[in-house]
Amino acid sequence: MEIKLKKVHTSKDVTLSVITVAVGIGLFFLNTGLGAFIAACGILMLLFWKGGYKREGDNTLLQKKAFDVSHACRESLKGFLEGKDVEPQLNTTNEGGIIRLEAYYNAAASLAYAQLFDFSNYTYEPSTELVELRGSRADKLIEKL
Repeated sequence: MEIKLKKVHTSKDVTLSVITVAVGIGLFFLNTGLGAFIAACGILMLLFWKGGYKREGDNTLLQKKAFDVSHACRESLKGFLEGKDVEPQLNTTNEGGIIRLEAYYNAAASLAYAQLFDFSNYTYEPSTELVELRGSRADKLIEKL
């Protein structure tokens, strides 16, 4: 079963958008053009700026963290995502090339989704499927992030 994540608004996104619109309305009375521009930016932020993720069919709000790690960590990370009892290593030096780890997580719910990508031909190609981690396994990955 394929895991699909969609981008959603967080309370922080909505709050910043509303504040931007309010500042734009306030400035409208001092400088019409600038106020209208800032209010329009706030409205566009409200429509398009989404900083959170949710799995389809689940209401748990997730954060995304993606970074490049050393290729030397590939086997430990791949084994960890496959369910083996290994400690995931996240060495951010670029010895021997790099791989990309993308993780969507919620520390309070002990839930994480992770995927590895290999860097080849100037693009990131999926090395693993998006894997769901729960409980202590998710906590182990989250504390490394």
